Amino acid sequence: MAIIALIAGGCFLLQEIRAQDAFDYAKPYAGELKFNGNYVIDGDGLRGFARLADGTVVYAKYQLKSPEEKAAMEESLYESKLYITGVFEKPSPPSHEFSFDMQKYLNHNGSRYILAIQTVKGVEAAPTMLSKLYERRKWLKRHIQASFPPALAAEAEALLIGEQENMTNEDRLMYQTLGITHLFAISGLHVAIIVGIGYFILVRLHIRKETALLLLLAILPMYGVLAGGAPSVLRSICMVSAVMVFQLFRIRLSIAHILLASFAMFILWDPYIMYDIGFQLSYGASFGIIYSTRFLSGEGSAVKNGLIITAISQLTLYPLLLHHFYEISLSAFLVNSLFVPLYTLFILPVNLVLLGLTFLFQPAADFVFYFYVPVRGFIETVMHWLSGLPYQMWNPGKPGPLMMLALFTSVMAFYSLAERGFRLRQLLVLLAPAICFSALPYFDPALKVTFLDVGQGDSAVIELPYRRGVYLIDSGGLLRFDTEAFKKRNKPYEVGRQVVAPYLKGNGISTIDILVLSHADADHAEGAEELFPLFRVNELHLSPGSAATDIMQALAPFAGEAPVLFPGKGAGWKESGVSFSYLSPSDAEYEGNNDSLVLLVESGDFRVLFTGDLETAGEQDLVETFGTSLTALSVLKVGHHGSKTSSSKEFLSLVQPEVSIFSTGIDNRYGHPSEEVVERFDELGLQTLNTAETGTIKFQFQDGDVKFQTMR
Repeated sequence: MAIIALIAGGCFLLQEIRAQDAFDYAKPYAGELKFNGNYVIDGDGLRGFARLADGTVVYAKYQLKSPEEKAAMEESLYESKLYITGVFEKPSPPSHEFSFDMQKYLNHNGSRYILAIQTVKGVEAAPTMLSKLYERRKWLKRHIQASFPPALAAEAEALLIGEQENMTNEDRLMYQTLGITHLFAISGLHVAIIVGIGYFILVRLHIRKETALLLLLAILPMYGVLAGGAPSVLRSICMVSAVMVFQLFRIRLSIAHILLASFAMFILWDPYIMYDIGFQLSYGASFGIIYSTRFLSGEGSAVKNGLIITAISQLTLYPLLLHHFYEISLSAFLVNSLFVPLYTLFILPVNLVLLGLTFLFQPAADFVFYFYVPVRGFIETVMHWLSGLPYQMWNPGKPGPLMMLALFTSVMAFYSLAERGFRLRQLLVLLAPAICFSALPYFDPALKVTFLDVGQGDSAVIELPYRRGVYLIDSGGLLRFDTEAFKKRNKPYEVGRQVVAPYLKGNGISTIDILVLSHADADHAEGAEELFPLFRVNELHLSPGSAATDIMQALAPFAGEAPVLFPGKGAGWKESGVSFSYLSPSDAEYEGNNDSLVLLVESGDFRVLFTGDLETAGEQDLVETFGTSLTALSVLKVGHHGSKTSSSKEFLSLVQPEVSIFSTGIDNRYGHPSEEVVERFDELGLQTLNTAETGTIKFQFQDGDVKFQTMR
């Protein structure tokens, strides 16, 4: 451990030295640029890390202008050097503390700025050995897509060349729920099986064993590039290669020393690899297994040892998994004991054989596919059934630094005790800090209201004291416009999945007690489609009459069996001393913005009004119906994002909010909030905050005291 800490300290020092970047990012750039092999072309977007003429690493992005340009880039970019003009941009800050942080991502990959390419003035062929291997990887990917049945192609790409881009979100969620996502990352077992098959074939061809080992040693690095060059792949190849070298020269060295040497080599070669999740998980699991070999009895059965290895991997990594993903699969301990041998002893070898047959004789491959496809389909059905079982995910949220220390300490303490002789009561060492972490929100007496930065849209989270209820008011979303075929993305940006869900999961929220969709506009409701598969929704509230609209009809299949209510004026409920009252609409005919569900939340003197996209006419109805009972609000969610059709002077003069929230997107096409509306707030002396400027805004009410904080 001391050696690892020393190496890590040296890496941080190397990073600091490399960070002393003298490049002038303030000036426009004109010159050479070459993309690394891991760039992405999706729709009309090209993005990825690249190097400039002087070796400076940047994250480059470019909007392709035509189908012809896209086809040309897809065909030759691996082996090309571009001559471009562009400007440097600082990345947008994250929406909240649990959302993707682009600046951190750049820093962890040795870069600082985004280079927005404006023009590509020329393309020059610049092939290298590495680019030729990447080109073969692309060719192999196309071969798999063309020769494998569509139902099997995505899995074959993941298992054989480490390509997971074509996996559906539904499949990813299923693998995550079952805790078997790691099976689709090229691991040491993958590489060992491939090497074993290769060695067997070479020996059967009467090639000397020493020569066979040398051939495999020469081929393995090339396979590493073909398999995507991910850190887990590199670790696996390094380990397997080291074992073969020592076998070739009859050198005896423990696997622990080989692992430590490869760890040191990789992070000294590229200090930024330390931040890669795959690198952390791969080495974390390997260290855990190797340094816990005393648990493995030489006389025990293979099944017993397999279960122990699975348990060790899961226990060693669980604090790290919580740090990155905020949840872990409880079923993984049992499911892995079934699916690890199934994939490694059956599915992976079958895919390797099928790949070989597609090269040798496609009809033979088709014959095997005829029998394998239904078998694989049955396995898929079982996996879907297993993933559908409730309460498989433990979602306590993201641990802070002290809690991370406590969780890792408990793991180390458990191993130390168990090595002297395992006793069931020793599990308390592991469970005690985990239970305390899970229980923390249920001891928090504060009422929390959070306005999420979802761009041009609305979404707010209400957490009751002692976590006695979680309510989501709108889910954000995007307006989807028809576009040219070449511009359509395989993985479009999803507000629900990429902004709202991480906030909820990062806070340890797995159940939404009530989801309120104020009205049937995409920027308020479209994101719900991505939330239903990820969270239990106990109740869904829709504006009366809105269920017949196109967007609500599109959401209906995702809502499952969640009870749907259509509350209006006069409806409400009370929980934990907090009252919720719907003030509008007053009829069941849905006609648009003025039929938004308007919700008043009250806890003592703390009063928050959610107005959806209410416009002037709807505000006037509230003024006439409720009068002074609406005055002196603590927080107003400004109607219709600050549009000039909302926020009348009469309404604002009545409610007199202490703080008003504009929920808008940066440089949005609608010009929200309107200048005249902002001036109206200023004239009345009303404080405003805008999520486009501040990011997510969180209010906390406790013992009569209100505090708020912003992301930026």
